[in-house]
Amino acid sequence: MAPSLRPDSIRPDDIVMARATYRGRIVASFSSNGFNSLADVIRAVRLAAGSAVGYLNITLRNATRGWTEERALFITPAAPGVQLRLF
Repeated sequence: MAPSLRPDSIRPDDIVMARATYRGRIVASFSSNGFNSLADVIRAVRLAAGSAVGYLNITLRNATRGWTEERALFITPAAPGVQLRLF
């Protein structure tokens, strides 16, 4: 069976490369496998981007299946934590 070229097709044995830029600066870049879906890859990019807030440009490449895709991702600021006060 020939590999699928659909950008949303990811299998755990695929080698996926991702790069995220924020205001022209690379904030995350990795190559890995073990992803079950595009949502898993996006989640990993969010974690790798750390404290970046705003629009990220993401370039995804599935080297195994031969596709590349660019996406924009908006990361909202984290909700403020709960302040606990001890008496």
